[in-house]
Amino acid sequence: MREHAEGPVEGLFAQDGMVRRIWREAAMLAAIPPAVVLEVLLPEVAEGVGRFSDYQTKLMARTRRTVYATHALVFGDLSMSIEVGARIFQLHERVRGRISTRSSEARAGQRYRANEPAAMQWVFATLVQGALTTYEAIVEPLDRGERAQFYEESKRWGAAVGLSPEQLPADLESFERYFEGMVEHSLELGDMARDILRVLFGPPYMRGAARLCAGLLPERWRSAVGLPWDAEAKRAYELAIGAMRGSRYLPPALRYVPAWHQAAARIEAARGEGVSRTTRVVRALDQRGWIPAGLAPPERVMRKCPGSD
Repeated sequence: MREHAEGPVEGLFAQDGMVRRIWREAAMLAAIPPAVVLEVLLPEVAEGVGRFSDYQTKLMARTRRTVYATHALVFGDLSMSIEVGARIFQLHERVRGRISTRSSEARAGQRYRANEPAAMQWVFATLVQGALTTYEAIVEPLDRGERAQFYEESKRWGAAVGLSPEQLPADLESFERYFEGMVEHSLELGDMARDILRVLFGPPYMRGAARLCAGLLPERWRSAVGLPWDAEAKRAYELAIGAMRGSRYLPPALRYVPAWHQAAARIEAARGEGVSRTTRVVRALDQRGWIPAGLAPPERVMRKCPGSD
């Protein structure tokens, strides 16, 4: 990670690189629900979430921690990215056991570990593909070179959570074949995954998110997971996407997530460059702890696993 990172102050990624270019968009928060859906369709992930997560009682808190952790890896300085990545790995090291029939009839009894490379590869893949799908749906299309660069850069945060480059598809073409093969042949909807999705999309305020999520999922899984995808849902999806596309015309102060501005302030200060007005405001709010979905201290990002000792 240190060898391939942009720098100690910059972090894993360049401020104008593809990873930050994509994840800086506030609209990219829409990429997280479809990634979660696809994650829990892998039996070992569903079992780990169902047995060890506090999603049933603290759904919003868990969602905030997911956002904080993503932003820390993408926008934090190098020490923050390394620390958060290590905390994620340590937390998941406790998540292990045997797959139950509620997660998979066919694989019941098989041992699983959250930090097993196969499970980690899939979680990594859902975020990478989810980011590409969401960005192109809401912001702008990407050419082949941009997509390949995004994937290559993303391997750095894969390394942050314990995946070596050799454990990931070598290039974009290999990644696309891997992702398609998983979607077609390796996922299943067990009772454990159904329970998780019921909690995730059950609250009334998540109805709109359910329609948006359905449209961003691979076609074969839209209705299969129980999300609405009839004519009314499709119209709602198109309206939501159209409204979110309007974010492209907002000024950067409103368009980009606070964590991107925090990274800009940190880099500008280290370089001794002139600090913009937006950066000064972000720094002032950051010092008071008033920035939502920004760069939280690592101890606030990760919590003790509920099912651990």
